Amino acid sequence: MIPANRPAYVARYRHHNKATDTTHHSTKPVIAWDDDKTALVVDEKTGHLVDADSYSNFAGLHEVDLPVVASLPGGGWLAECRDSDGTVWTRTVVAWNAKSDGELVPVCVDADGLTGDPCNDSGFLRLYHPSEEPPAPEQSA
Repeated sequence: MIPANRPAYVARYRHHNKATDTTHHSTKPVIAWDDDKTALVVDEKTGHLVDADSYSNFAGLHEVDLPVVASLPGGGWLAECRDSDGTVWTRTVVAWNAKSDGELVPVCVDADGLTGDPCNDSGFLRLYHPSEEPPAPEQSA
């Protein structure tokens, strides 16, 4: 048995309400993988690990993002990106989201007030702190 680590997966289950003719889904976290690479989930009735696909309403496995367990201030860090026309721009990192596995993810706010990880931008160049920038070259007289 192999413990489930990153990336995190959930088993998805389909539930159909015949009275209202509606369908919804529920999920169970994948706890481990057996030697045959089958996902294992907890059966709430027995408290034992069972194959995720042992339930008749099994609808598949899905990768999920790990939960954010804390947010820290941005601390003056900046994200630098380049537009398709070559223009370089910076955004302030307003926070660092700490995920359950300890990964820190930078958070920036765009002009529309939407938050996101600047590293996912196709033009992402770097994260840096202004205090770590090399000094500007001196000009000779």
